[in-house]
Amino acid sequence: MLRLCAPAALFLSSCATLTTPPPITSPANEFATTIASFERSDPNSPAVLSVRLSYAESLLSSDEGPCEQRIESAQQELDQVEASPETAVMFPEGWPRTVELEYRLHLGRADCLGDSDRDGQLRAAVAAARHAAELYAGSFDYPAAAIMQFNTAVVLHQLGDSTGAFSALEATLAMDREFGFGDDARDNYKLLLTWQGRATDDAQVAALMQGFPARQAVLHFAWHAQQNHVALEDSRDCLWDGVISHSHAAASYGREIAADSKGGWKVTYLPGAVPYEPGVWPTLEGSAAPNIVFPPADIARPNFTVSATGAFVATTNSEALAAQLVSQTDGLIHAHAPADQDASALTKAALDTTAITLSSGLLVAAAAENHQIETSMWTGATLDQGVWYQLSAPLSLRGLSRVVVQQRLEFAFTRMVPCTATAREPICVELVVRTTPDQQAVNNLIKSYTSSTATRIVMDPATLLAYSREDRLYWYASIGNGPKDMTLQSEHFKSTTSD
Repeated sequence: MLRLCAPAALFLSSCATLTTPPPITSPANEFATTIASFERSDPNSPAVLSVRLSYAESLLSSDEGPCEQRIESAQQELDQVEASPETAVMFPEGWPRTVELEYRLHLGRADCLGDSDRDGQLRAAVAAARHAAELYAGSFDYPAAAIMQFNTAVVLHQLGDSTGAFSALEATLAMDREFGFGDDARDNYKLLLTWQGRATDDAQVAALMQGFPARQAVLHFAWHAQQNHVALEDSRDCLWDGVISHSHAAASYGREIAADSKGGWKVTYLPGAVPYEPGVWPTLEGSAAPNIVFPPADIARPNFTVSATGAFVATTNSEALAAQLVSQTDGLIHAHAPADQDASALTKAALDTTAITLSSGLLVAAAAENHQIETSMWTGATLDQGVWYQLSAPLSLRGLSRVVVQQRLEFAFTRMVPCTATAREPICVELVVRTTPDQQAVNNLIKSYTSSTATRIVMDPATLLAYSREDRLYWYASIGNGPKDMTLQSEHFKSTTSD
């Protein structure tokens, strides 16, 4: 039985079970077989939710059988996903995919019902498309967001709302220019000309495409001395034994970057205005005392040095910082320990986890990994906008920070943005990194585990000074088939730098 969210040592096992479903394009009975297989082997895995969504998509894409029956079956699959407690936390494809399916269901009903409630279904489809566009943008999936914005325009045009349709299509074209979606822009300009009743030949489209940006990010390491403020927040949701608990961690630092005597740079953090809050105890709906506890969030920032070329060298105060953080966190655990019969065992487990999570070794490893993701991996890179690149690197597993496996990183330069909230000129680059562990490597270590991370980084390409970072991630781990043998957790981390 597991009592902690993210108890790193407890998930290690020599048994291996694949938790990520293969692509499915099979008939209904094969979908049912796949779902049943997952429910037998790993009933709590969010992978089964992905299969249900794939089944719903298959039903909506098919033209076999009565459309009313297919739509009803797809709705049933979607209802099961949305009612699942796992969905309330997170699952591999996240909420944007479910809302997009709601959009497709409304379109399907509009076609099936004919004139019966066509306009009502189309209006509902518009609302779902707009919502899906917002959710995709929030998860940094900008191509999908642009597609849903385009779908909004098309459905508004079907409703006869010319003003709304033109406005939505122009917003789509603005996204095409911002994110460099050249092929989509050509198609969208052609549609715009069609709606305007104008000629749609290549010359007309080419005229509208004049000045379309072809951006490239050339990244150089050129740090300079500076002093600024760094604010970190980490919000986590955890599902354990059918109960969802919430945790919020925060920290504030003054940060100084200064040249060192070896030609490199030293980074020093000083406590800021916001007290260190590790997010150890969760907030449970309708409960005065917690019955599970989170490990401290990754918001501790030790001082460190880097070389003249930007490579991580070493931390300089990790031992002292670890002792200080463990003492602070232990105090919070003792002060808020629940008074039930399990309090003693729970408190001991929480203290043991804190000692591991905030150990000097893990602080050093986290500092090196964060610097790699935020700075050193970009040194000397040249990235074309909108092109996705890939590499592989050994990184720690989310939720199991002591376990390091090879992971696939897919990354892209997505757009130009202002460096800070108060800046006006878009001189910084936005980089999006998607990280997934090598499943075979995970299977060799852990019975059942899956995770996915989307990271957004804003940095000055001329210096590689990062101004903000945002992570949206989930991870799932299981050591058995019961609800108390698994943990599903999602996390939203934000780091913001200001003068």
